[in-house]
Amino acid sequence: MRISEVLSFLEKKYPLEYQEDFDNCGVQCGDKEQEITGVVVCFEMSEATIDEAVRKKANLVISHHPLMLRRGICKIEPTHRVGKILCKALENKMVLYSMHTNLDSAVGGVNDTFAAKLHLQNVSVLSPIPGGMKKLSVFVPKAQAEEVRNALFEAGCGHIGNYDHCAYTLEGTGTFRPLQDANPYIGKPGETETVAEERIEMVFPNHLQKKVVEALYQSHPYEEPVFDIYQLDNQNNKVGLGRIGELPEPMDAEAFFQNLKQVFGLTMLRYYGDAHRKVQRIAVLGGGGSSFIGQAMAAKADVYVTGDVKYHDFHSAEGRMLIADIGHFESEQFIKEIIYNEIKENFNTFAVSLCETEKMQISII
Repeated sequence: MRISEVLSFLEKKYPLEYQEDFDNCGVQCGDKEQEITGVVVCFEMSEATIDEAVRKKANLVISHHPLMLRRGICKIEPTHRVGKILCKALENKMVLYSMHTNLDSAVGGVNDTFAAKLHLQNVSVLSPIPGGMKKLSVFVPKAQAEEVRNALFEAGCGHIGNYDHCAYTLEGTGTFRPLQDANPYIGKPGETETVAEERIEMVFPNHLQKKVVEALYQSHPYEEPVFDIYQLDNQNNKVGLGRIGELPEPMDAEAFFQNLKQVFGLTMLRYYGDAHRKVQRIAVLGGGGSSFIGQAMAAKADVYVTGDVKYHDFHSAEGRMLIADIGHFESEQFIKEIIYNEIKENFNTFAVSLCETEKMQISII
């Protein structure tokens, strides 16, 4: 089995198109078409991680944080941390791959898991991805419309919220005249043909366009199918950064913070606001989430839990919402298990392991 087959599986569930503009998810280096020998999953790549992969005879290392961002390093030399890691990986014919903000935003990813750890109910996306959907409009002979419709559903069209097989159909009449070099499914070259057709419209996520178009061509009877694809401004309300939901029952903020510490194994956390008030509506965002404080307030959160909050950012809520900073790593510590379980449960021809040499590098005394 090739490495690319494993990565393709992961990208179907956690599409690279979900990553933020600044990010650099996907292959960091290496030839993904080589045969896979094993996988090591880590939070952050390091020389020690590469050494561990070599010992385990694994040639694919999957991390959460990428080595390079889109405005990152411009040359690779073994004179700094990133350069040393890349050079060592390439010397050992290894593929380095990262699942960062695409894993944060996707269904079942970082923030859904974060919300589940706190047993939040009625969970929704805090900051949905805008413009993540397209609409297909295609004209099909009435007799073949059902076959084409089902092929498009199978390719991923027609999902809206908690509904699938969503489509709109309008009957009409199509006309065309095949030219001399044509090989028409209906009609003869040089003669104008009139056909009872259906116009079928469906929405689909941006990242499925290639698959949708392939399904359309394979199922459509015409030599030259007529179709349009439109970019929509609609938000994909199931995908995006952060989540907001409700605790089963209201509780004292102080008790909620103690529960946070227990769930995430924290020795301490930083917070701002009145810990004696009751809280129930909770917003969460794994990693560094200072820039989403305003959205958490707009969503009427009682508490916003994230990491990397600066001094002045704590004050931006103006007492209307508690802000809890549990740390960047601490709020994403379960990420390795997400990736590990996806691979372990779906592949059995190679070994996959969690990085054993990795540990939190920032200490508290």
